[in-house]
Amino acid sequence: MLKEKKERKILSGPIKDKGRTMQKMIDAVGIVLKEQGYTGLNIANITAKAGVDRRLVSTYFGTVDNLIEEYLNSRDYWMSKVAPKVQEIAEKSEKFGENEIVKILHTLYDSVEESVDLQRMILWQVSEYNPKISTLLEQREKLGEPLFEATDADFKDTDIDLRAMLAVQIAGIYYLNLQAKSNNVAFCKVNLGTDEGTKRIKNAIAKMIELIYNQRK
Repeated sequence: MLKEKKERKILSGPIKDKGRTMQKMIDAVGIVLKEQGYTGLNIANITAKAGVDRRLVSTYFGTVDNLIEEYLNSRDYWMSKVAPKVQEIAEKSEKFGENEIVKILHTLYDSVEESVDLQRMILWQVSEYNPKISTLLEQREKLGEPLFEATDADFKDTDIDLRAMLAVQIAGIYYLNLQAKSNNVAFCKVNLGTDEGTKRIKNAIAKMIELIYNQRK
């Protein structure tokens, strides 16, 4: 007796094609951002890079801003990669303090250094106002608030403003990585494009946090 052939599930061609086309358009946003900067993010450049009819922007995304938002959400390296690592560090620690802060700052440094997408977003967020970027920044702030609250008690009744000090350090991490990628020259005689330079910066981050915590005693 012949076995009945199993009915093969046939995927809809138009649905698959639509998905591929949408992804091409999302990827094109990143390519334009890399090659032309945020000022080049317009419907003509994006659709030309994707090789699609510009009418597909309104068909699939409604507006070019919605398309850009889709790119930002899919490429937000901070929320998709950094945030889970930060959460893991916090959850594994009985007490959130000096060592955990150093681990998070080192993780952030590595993440910015490794991710071209994150570098582009940082450059964009400091170059112009964009409501989509602002929304992402607000989400990051909300994510970090519980961690700050965990350290507030450590500096109660002292003149140490840990939040402001970390703001300076994080801004430094962003800037140093952006300069290393764009110009690859030494900064304060520290060669940021080498393993030795990275090690020096990370050691300095750890030492500054150590000094901050020692100062409260």
